[in-house]
Amino acid sequence: MYNIYFDKRVLKICNISSLPLKDPNVIVSNAGILSQTEEIAALMESIPKVSSLAIPVHDANIETEFQKICSQFTQINAAGGVVENNNGEVLLIFRNGLWDLPKGKQEDNEEISTTAVREVEEECGVSGLQLGELICITRHTYRMNGEPILKHTYWYKMNCEGGTLKPQTEENIQEARWVKKEALAQYIANTYPSIKEVFVEYGII
Repeated sequence: MYNIYFDKRVLKICNISSLPLKDPNVIVSNAGILSQTEEIAALMESIPKVSSLAIPVHDANIETEFQKICSQFTQINAAGGVVENNNGEVLLIFRNGLWDLPKGKQEDNEEISTTAVREVEEECGVSGLQLGELICITRHTYRMNGEPILKHTYWYKMNCEGGTLKPQTEENIQEARWVKKEALAQYIANTYPSIKEVFVEYGII
């Protein structure tokens, strides 16, 4: 299954057996054949009251369907991490009124895992990061100068000793904070749906 986030709304491309039929917030589209999904991105933007739209697809067609939707956007890659310190605390940042995880865009000819480490270091002033395995890839859309953008963000597990943090204020990061796992719920309540997905895949929630 692929989730593509439109702000706090989500487009789900999933196989028929995975349809969230019991979720009253999900509308199931009948656009299951490829030729019907060419304008699905425009459709999501035109119906802001729909919080979740699911497109059922046969297993063999999921990747094709997903790539067809992606082709409607200018695509960029980014990477970040879920960082734990030696005390078992998790690194969060506060930006644009929401709690978030550190991440940033991939530079030309840069390995995506290198992007993840560099961006966490730059955004939080942390050092000595130990890179772990890939957690998941999230996808969200936005517009830049009127152009629709689809960002694929690669999330990695990371560890470090901890220490003093220095938020990157030029990136509008107001605070970087180590948070105990038992206190994460109150922060996750004020974050993006895509970040909640990362924590689910990580196994924290």
